[in-house]
Amino acid sequence: MRKMRKLLLTLLASTLTSVATSGVDSKSGWMIYEPDLPECLKK
Repeated sequence: MRKMRKLLLTLLASTLTSVATSGVDSKSGWMIYEPDLPECLKK
């Protein structure tokens, strides 16, 4: 019974880690984004 519980918890942790990583990867494009500076801030 303990082996089954450990296996299920490991599987759940792996699945949640994969879901969290895929969510972060798709949102990491903001690091590349560079907005245009307004003319009044350019010197």
